[in-house]
Amino acid sequence: METFYNHTRNQRQDQSQHPVITAAADSPAHGSHLSLRALTGCVLCVLIVSTLLGNALVCAAIIKFRHLRSKVTNAFVISLAVSDLFVAVLVMPWRAVSEVAGVWLFGRFCDTWVAFDIMCSTASILHLCIISMDRYWAISSPFRYERRMTRRFACVMIGVAWTLSVLISFIPVQLNWHRAGAQNATDPGDCNASLNRTYAISSSLISFYIPVLIMVGTYTRIFRIARTQIRRISSLERGCRAVHRRPRASAHEESSLKTSFRRETKVLKTLSVIMGLFVFCWLPFFVLNCMVPFCRLERLGAPPCVSDTTFSVFVWFGWANSSLNPVIYAFNADFRKAFSTILGCSRYCATSAVEAVDFSNELVSHHDTTLQKEFVRVTGTPYHFLLMLFIH
Repeated sequence: METFYNHTRNQRQDQSQHPVITAAADSPAHGSHLSLRALTGCVLCVLIVSTLLGNALVCAAIIKFRHLRSKVTNAFVISLAVSDLFVAVLVMPWRAVSEVAGVWLFGRFCDTWVAFDIMCSTASILHLCIISMDRYWAISSPFRYERRMTRRFACVMIGVAWTLSVLISFIPVQLNWHRAGAQNATDPGDCNASLNRTYAISSSLISFYIPVLIMVGTYTRIFRIARTQIRRISSLERGCRAVHRRPRASAHEESSLKTSFRRETKVLKTLSVIMGLFVFCWLPFFVLNCMVPFCRLERLGAPPCVSDTTFSVFVWFGWANSSLNPVIYAFNADFRKAFSTILGCSRYCATSAVEAVDFSNELVSHHDTTLQKEFVRVTGTPYHFLLMLFIH
């Protein structure tokens, strides 16, 4: 989100005053520096394009196919995709150009860009939090969820996420509440968004720390509920098989226990991927975002406590999460079929398998109608809510 460009005016003046000496003395280093910038530009270009294509594909699939539009929970998925598209259009390209050029080229657009950065990144993270809450409500109170999770309620939640994102971005930035006191005036050739301590802490709490705590709590509860329900399913399986095949009950019981363990492991893997990638992408940036405002330079010209390169790498790690979200949250059986139809490769693309989705199909295929009704009676949870973990 918030970024640091510390190319000072004096550095640019020194380079312009001694162009011949610099070129003569440092030509090999200068050449390798240009190669590094070119490589950086290519990598960032690939990241931006993949983010655009992935999220655009999610939006197109939901808009095109009625069965995807009809699911209320997909409203959160498409809103997440829109926020990630905004990251790819309104945030990434400007920073990528500046990374390659080594200087901010867009003048006073800096403040607007910083506001877009904070707004889009916050909206993306808040949508991930909302999706985790939606899944928890669906699996913990399925019948109440069916009654209360209407399209209107989903729109209200989405509206709250976007409103909060705008409030903590455009208002503080336009009123200049976010900058450190000594940096209220900015060089048009520099986009230094050094934050004051109050704004750094408060915005980080709203944008990341509170949502990540909610996500950890909800996904932990989801795993516990799913594990309990999977064991109940296995118990019902063993009971039914014992009635029909008493002589081979012990062998079937061992097989059922192995199946139960495999299902629990897949649940854990799915949830670990969701949380692990999110934390891996965003935690380093938000740690630095809160730490940097407390750094004090002992003398003018002293190296900063965090280098520009380190901070920039972690900023891009956070934005890279927007390219991963379509894969994590929308790459299930229904979406895969929609993607293959849109891309015109239904004969080839549809054959690819995703472990979590196979798990969902496995659960469904091993239970007939009678057993499903018994499961609902014993656990109070319909199958399709248990499977929502792996469908969305």
